[in-house]
Amino acid sequence: MSNRLTLERVALPQPTRLDRVLRQNFPNWGRQAVQRAIIAGKVQVNGRSVWLASWQVHNGDSITIADPPSAKPPASAIFDAAWLIADDGEIIAVNKPAGLLSEPAKAPNAVNLRDLARAHFAGDLTLFHRLDRDTSGVVLLTRPGPINKLLSAAFQTAAVHKQYLAHVAAPNRLEDAGVIDVRLAPDPQRHDRMVAVSRGGQHAVTRYQVEARLADRFLVRLWPQTGRTHQLRVHLANVGAPILGDRLYGDAASAPRLMLHAESISVALSSGEMRSYRAPAPAEFALQ
Repeated sequence: MSNRLTLERVALPQPTRLDRVLRQNFPNWGRQAVQRAIIAGKVQVNGRSVWLASWQVHNGDSITIADPPSAKPPASAIFDAAWLIADDGEIIAVNKPAGLLSEPAKAPNAVNLRDLARAHFAGDLTLFHRLDRDTSGVVLLTRPGPINKLLSAAFQTAAVHKQYLAHVAAPNRLEDAGVIDVRLAPDPQRHDRMVAVSRGGQHAVTRYQVEARLADRFLVRLWPQTGRTHQLRVHLANVGAPILGDRLYGDAASAPRLMLHAESISVALSSGEMRSYRAPAPAEFALQ
């Protein structure tokens, strides 16, 4: 039986679009989640199913939502000093929390790590790579100087090694260790998703090792060999092991957040120097 949520007798000064009413009442759902719920026919106005986001809701109408979307993790409004992993003058390594955008992207006024860090450190910083909003873990920012050229060369020559931790659903098709080599392409039906394809798209490779097995989940360590959008999330879902809490490729209700954490990053600079940074996994990653 599906979960249902009802807004009784909505108070509105004037007729308002359905999607706007939902976003105003449930700001943590996110714009795309609201649109998906409407398109899927999960929203009723006065007992009538509505598929149009532009449907006009009037004062006193009642709205019912079947299987309400999961709320996005809340984002911090200030830079927390506890996020800082290292600051060597050139590189600032930060443990980004889940729910915080790495950079503004398509939402220029949204709270994001880059802008919070710039305000906290009172200077111009470059965000050198990104994590998905719902992913936690190590992110590197740099101050102006030669380090930017060195890091650019490292990223372009695959001299950067990343390690992730994930809790994935069980049962699944994962061996104790292995490699997932599956090409990825944008989903033609959903601009916010990627899909696995047999031809075309981009070459994507992920190495993994199962660290622990429980009845309902596996703890998996992951080493992406390429850096494609949503690579780890799509690769794991493709072998029947979606990451717990994944709103796009799995079951959002299976965990309070996306259970994916960027645990470490190592960069081999052309000078021969190795820089390594590690972000301890959040408490929720501990196996009970």
